[in-house]
Amino acid sequence: MTLSTAPESGQRWPLGLIGVAALIPLLGVLNLSSAARATMPDLWFKQLLWLCAGFVAGAAVARVRGSTLELLAYPLYGVTCALLVAVLVIGTPIKGAQRWLDLGAFNMQPSELAKLAMILVGARYFSRFEMPGGYTLAALLRPLNLSRPLGLIAFAAYRYVRTRAEHDAALAAGAADIPDVDPTWLTATLVGVAVIWGVLGAFDLARGGFDAKRVVAPIDIVMVPFVLVLIEPDLGTASIVLAVAASIILFAGMRPRDLAIASVGVVGVAVLAWSFVLHDYQRKRVTTFLNPESDIQGAGYHAAQSIIAVGSGELTGKGYLHGTQTQLSFLPENHTDFVFSVLGEEWGFVGGVLLILLLFALIALMLRGARRATDRFSALMAVGAASMIFWHAFINIGMVIGVLPVVGVTLPLMSYGGSSMITKIIAIGFAVNAQLPRKVT
Repeated sequence: MTLSTAPESGQRWPLGLIGVAALIPLLGVLNLSSAARATMPDLWFKQLLWLCAGFVAGAAVARVRGSTLELLAYPLYGVTCALLVAVLVIGTPIKGAQRWLDLGAFNMQPSELAKLAMILVGARYFSRFEMPGGYTLAALLRPLNLSRPLGLIAFAAYRYVRTRAEHDAALAAGAADIPDVDPTWLTATLVGVAVIWGVLGAFDLARGGFDAKRVVAPIDIVMVPFVLVLIEPDLGTASIVLAVAASIILFAGMRPRDLAIASVGVVGVAVLAWSFVLHDYQRKRVTTFLNPESDIQGAGYHAAQSIIAVGSGELTGKGYLHGTQTQLSFLPENHTDFVFSVLGEEWGFVGGVLLILLLFALIALMLRGARRATDRFSALMAVGAASMIFWHAFINIGMVIGVLPVVGVTLPLMSYGGSSMITKIIAIGFAVNAQLPRKVT
């Protein structure tokens, strides 16, 4: 007797999950009709169309055989990485970031696809390669594999190109402080380390024979899309990709000692990223978060207006279409990153808590898929999908109420955006797929 991945006929769909997943975006459409009323009065209708498209895609994903999703994991990952490279080369710059591909009728944001690819490829990898007692850092990092020096060389090249671009921009603007166009010390250091690592990796490869595990480590699978998204630059989405991968790894199991060491390592990586990866405006967002009064008319403006909007809503809000910060356009990005601020101003503390409870219920119902899953891949897929919704909600609500820096993360199922809406509903489709009963043949 074997277990098929085909859904049973007459299967019982998780109606609670589907109901909550439908209710939240409908509330989002209502909220958008107020948020964009003064500037884009038809935006709510476009969002409704994206919602319908998302439900079609989500329903299709829920019906697909689990084995088919597992089979598609690596091809989807490869296509996603190719699109992320393409957006860096031929993408459409919007507000200083190159995140979109112009497809004529609409724009596509490949970084949204990266989240789905990370869910599937993470679920597939960690369902195929289990370690009794949990994963170790050595198993996750595989320090001597050949992909690491190639990554270091690519990073050195990126730093050189970015510094040259910053130099040219400062020179054209007549700035007094012009970045050095020849970061020789950094390039030499990285290339030197890369050469040493490459020699050690080649020796290890020759001694042990060819094995894909020696060439590509799990961390490489995570870091490729993470780095490509980060250099667009899109710190918020890159953080989500990394958080989803970390959630899958934690659920798959990691030894406590190695987890503690990894936690310390994260701090070191954060320091390096602050020094060599983040752009000046991204650093300014963090410093402004720590001291909001330092630049309240500049980098701190978004957060300040958001806090005013949420606070002015008090207990029950000012009423639908009566939010002054929203209707008078004081609140920036009120249809994307700051839709929760609109809700807080017009529906008050009660409305905000209600939405948080609905999001909590959605995540809990998605995690039920992990408990009900009949195979490890489906369980990890459901966890990855739920973690994506969780981290989006956690970071977005945190930044709009002033407890986290503003990093450009949208509120799931509430913020406007076609790519974002379809991505979130497909992720919910993964969770539905994981908990549908399977035929026994």
